[in-house]
Amino acid sequence: MIVHRFDAHSPCLPVACNAMCTLMCALASTDVARAQLTDAALGWEEQEVLTVDDFKLEEVVVTGSRTVRPIAEAPVATEVITAEEIESTGAQNAADLLELHPGLNVVRSFNGAGLQLGGLSPDYTLILVDGQRIAGRVGGTVDLSRISTEDVERIEIVRGAGSALYGSDAIGGVVNIITKKAKEDFEMSALGAAGTLSRVDATGLLGTRQKKFSGRLSGGYHQADPYRLEPDSITTHGSGFRQFDVGAQMQLDAHERLDFGINGKYTYRDLFGVNASPTGAVFDRTNRTETVDIRLNPTVRFERPATLSVWTGVSIFRDQFGQDQRGSDALDQSQQTEERLGQFGGQFDILLGSKHLFTSGVEGLYENLSTPRLTDDQDRGRIAVYVQDEWTVLSKPNFVLVPGIRVDIDTQFGVYPTPRLATRLDPHEHVVLRASFGMGFRAPDFRELYLFFENPTVGYIVTGNPDLRPETSRSVRAGVEYGPTAWFWMSTYGFRNDLDDMIVAVLTSGSQPGAFDRFQYDNIASAYTQGLELNFRFKSTTGVVVDLGYFLLDTRDRENDRRLPGRATHRGTASFRYVNSRIRLRAMARLVVESERPFYEDPTGNGEEIAVFAAPYAMLDARISQAVRKDHVRVFALAENITNAGDPDYLPVPPRTVMAGVEIQY
Repeated sequence: MIVHRFDAHSPCLPVACNAMCTLMCALASTDVARAQLTDAALGWEEQEVLTVDDFKLEEVVVTGSRTVRPIAEAPVATEVITAEEIESTGAQNAADLLELHPGLNVVRSFNGAGLQLGGLSPDYTLILVDGQRIAGRVGGTVDLSRISTEDVERIEIVRGAGSALYGSDAIGGVVNIITKKAKEDFEMSALGAAGTLSRVDATGLLGTRQKKFSGRLSGGYHQADPYRLEPDSITTHGSGFRQFDVGAQMQLDAHERLDFGINGKYTYRDLFGVNASPTGAVFDRTNRTETVDIRLNPTVRFERPATLSVWTGVSIFRDQFGQDQRGSDALDQSQQTEERLGQFGGQFDILLGSKHLFTSGVEGLYENLSTPRLTDDQDRGRIAVYVQDEWTVLSKPNFVLVPGIRVDIDTQFGVYPTPRLATRLDPHEHVVLRASFGMGFRAPDFRELYLFFENPTVGYIVTGNPDLRPETSRSVRAGVEYGPTAWFWMSTYGFRNDLDDMIVAVLTSGSQPGAFDRFQYDNIASAYTQGLELNFRFKSTTGVVVDLGYFLLDTRDRENDRRLPGRATHRGTASFRYVNSRIRLRAMARLVVESERPFYEDPTGNGEEIAVFAAPYAMLDARISQAVRKDHVRVFALAENITNAGDPDYLPVPPRTVMAGVEIQY
């Protein structure tokens, strides 16, 4: 094997950069560590084989451009939460992991824990697992607390409009959860922890990697009791849960130019709590959900620097809701909802000369939903084509333009195109400038199209509207990143999102004695969000890493001429990580501080809402672990929400929780 070594003054550097770009193209949707290309394909004179290990690449990303890229070369800014960071936080689900991340806001409600990006509601953030959608949006929200982290390798976050590559729901950004693949001949890890609120976490993972085969098996069990944020209240403000899941992954290198991967996961989750109505009725509530996800990913590499990736997946989500009124059965409820999601796609990447990395793809989706709240079982189909060109206009200084467009054809709303233009300029070796403009859309969901819900105890009816159009957006994002040394890095980004044709429930008839108020969904609202993000990172040679973040947000509901509810103008974050290799100690602390947030209530019931401001809060988590048998066995302790922030109306987060446990890794 020939290893080419070069530095910043070497004449081989441009060739090496082109080689790197070609190599990344050939790695799309494959296991990076095993991909190979010949020197001839890379333009080298020697005919030996080069592997990724020759370039010592430790971190690559895929979400921003749908092709695998080194994070340092990615034209679209991508944030990565690594496996090391996931482990250091001790978070057992995606909601807890993302809650204190800079610029992110996890919103907890009866729909679950959803993610706000750029001040936009969770409806506008697309959640992917290994690049594919998952079923189970409730009220437009994917509940991140049901996504456990025991088999998560990393999480990639791309802010700003992503509809040009991913279609509907990617107005605010895309979060891609990448699952683990086996890397060693034998891998084993296990974790067990217990704490307050009857909290129990137990996870395990087994994996192996042979010459042409790799596989892993993972599983976990998690539980916690419901909690009350008002001690004298009969109502529980947060649900208790019991959850277990099992997942499997296999990768087969069937041929030097053909890989085949399959992933599967099953999750069972039981939520329970107590509700009370204004009339004094008390209900025991249960909500059992089951999720099945299966994903297939064959990949073909051609003689030229080109790759064809194909994927298909099935996701099934079943929700069983039950409500048992204490002392009566008058208001008992039992309701089952089942969502089925099928998807397929193919993507072709090719390096054209040394200037253009061209991506083209096709994607199809089928959805089916069965629930008593719809007028009938509903289904829809969607097919889309997309193209993108990563054009290196200049190599010195590095200047890249990335135009792209996607066209979706939906059986519900017809044809909708979404273009995007992104650019990257490196005017100096320590400075990166990025900017992007994109259009996006959110397709109306089945609830908004076909809902028929009648609440006779309150006296209203809500109906869907099959003539709804997609919600639309225009988004711009620009900023600078500066990293003069290995110990300091900073970035600042500004953004603006303009939303039109927003879907809201409109009173169409009623407000008469004895008559029900009737509401119907319609495209009438518009809004904007704009703001500034600042991030700083400090790294020392003593094992200390400090991250500081500040998020400034301005929003406006144009229809009502007021701020959007639940958004804080100021949000600050800080995280501290310390690793002492000599004594094998690890410590972590994370802090978030938010200013007051507006909410709107109608206390008199006359239809006139007033603004109520939730108080500012601070939330702190900490974790410490110590190896007791080299690095194979570690004991740890953690405390979440040390400040005991939270209130039943506007911040229904779990109270202070303390846990301790042990983890084993081989």
